[in-house]
Amino acid sequence: MPTPLFRTRSLPAAATLLLLAACAGAPGGRVASEAPAPDPESLLADGDAALERDELPEAARAYRRAAEASDDEAVAEQAAQAAFDNSQYGEALLAAERWLALNPTSEQARRIAGVSALELHRLEAADTHLAPLLETGFVSPAAGFLALLPVLADHGTAPDVTALFRRLVARHASVAEGHYALGAAALSSENFALALESARRATSIAPYWAPARMLLGRAMIASGQEEAGLAACRDLVLAPEADVATHLEYAMLLAATGRDEEARAVLTPYASGSTVVPGAVRGLGVLDLQRGDLAAATRRFEQLLATGAQSYDALYFLGTIADRREDPERALRYYAKVAGGEFALPAQARVARIRADQSGLEAGLAHLDEFAHGHPQSAPDVVAARAGLASSLGETGRALSILEAGIAQYPDSLDLRMARVFAYERVGKSDAAIRDLRGLLEQRPGDAVVQNALGYTLADRNRQLDEAAALVSAALEQTPDSAAVLDSMGWVLFRQGRLREALVLLERASDLGEDVEIDLHLGEVQWALGDPAAARKTWQAALERRPDDPRLKERLQQAGP
Repeated sequence: MPTPLFRTRSLPAAATLLLLAACAGAPGGRVASEAPAPDPESLLADGDAALERDELPEAARAYRRAAEASDDEAVAEQAAQAAFDNSQYGEALLAAERWLALNPTSEQARRIAGVSALELHRLEAADTHLAPLLETGFVSPAAGFLALLPVLADHGTAPDVTALFRRLVARHASVAEGHYALGAAALSSENFALALESARRATSIAPYWAPARMLLGRAMIASGQEEAGLAACRDLVLAPEADVATHLEYAMLLAATGRDEEARAVLTPYASGSTVVPGAVRGLGVLDLQRGDLAAATRRFEQLLATGAQSYDALYFLGTIADRREDPERALRYYAKVAGGEFALPAQARVARIRADQSGLEAGLAHLDEFAHGHPQSAPDVVAARAGLASSLGETGRALSILEAGIAQYPDSLDLRMARVFAYERVGKSDAAIRDLRGLLEQRPGDAVVQNALGYTLADRNRQLDEAAALVSAALEQTPDSAAVLDSMGWVLFRQGRLREALVLLERASDLGEDVEIDLHLGEVQWALGDPAAARKTWQAALERRPDDPRLKERLQQAGP
């Protein structure tokens, strides 16, 4: 449910009676002595003290109360920024709205309020705050859409980001950049028809804008029009004005569609000679790594490291190569140096695992704690990594304890709440998982991630199948091309005995994504339809991709020769 702007506490019955008695005994029915109004300075001091104790929800609450008690805009700004920086999104939204009450023109307050509302799945509030920002916070709405796209993509769920851009674009139907942002978001939320429609709209408004045309090619490829999509991108590459970034993106598309040698042909000229493009070196290194040529990949990433660009990426991949060579000490040296970039947490998680293997779980957890202190913006993700480390070492009870403490510290984190659901499932506490998911859905009605998780969990337990079908169908409307949601819907239909319909959805899920769970479900439906040969083939093919998966081994053993 939406958090009220000003929170109140209900008085216990005894306290209420005492208050009424005091009123009755005072002249004119008034309270003889009123409690003093909250002092902003005292509340700020309370917030500072709580922050020092690392009690983040208490600190954010105290700062917000100080903002409500003060007419000083600086106090509201401090409250909003502190809450946002520490992932206390409910308090950040309240503090930012107080800030806007004091200064309706503050663009930073609108940014914090809009992004916080998105994190909380309050799309109407997010739209209310971000729509004016597009008009006033950038040189143009077009520039605003391009600036907001990477920011919003890092917050909230992919379906929510898409839904929010739908709202924002509706106000700017003639802005190509808006449709581009919506199309990119739709690709991320696995809604390929919407991505295609939006990309076409962007290119019709700005026919010579290369990013829109490249997006159209990507959307076509995702939609199954692979040859046409690549051809559209190839036209961009062959154009006289094509820049290096266009060539590199085209190479990545070629690699993503299995055309590795063509990708190499595009990248190689940029990886040698007098002017070396780091992105091309990185791309070639990834291709070498994917085909298992560790020596070639090592040379590429050492070359990338020598350029001084994308150093963290180079170090991470060199650590990955050392891992594959089963050289943990060398891997540790590389991973430990990855202090920033998109691979910072994965690298430090590997350091933690290596240290845990060498010295025990506590050593690994301590390393992740140390990383979190230097990267407060990643703290909720670090909690999830700590729980994952404990779980991977068989310490499921410890993993749950870590998640409980993390949720107390970051109550607005959907990722942590979902991680606890999965942890409950792993230890056989399905009732607790379902209870958590129902609570989440009450707080976040219409959230596709929660709908899918609850629907699948019910179906997997063969419970409330009609409700499960309704939940997953609603999620599928938002993410119609998601392999995970298609798998959930297929499993619901299987549980309902609708085998032919289940088969169609599970085959599509298998085409869209490689996941053991999908393969297991597809095989079960094939088996139930009386085609054990097809089921064995499905499971055997999956086992060839994941030779160590115990579930596939067990199911094939059960199936027999």
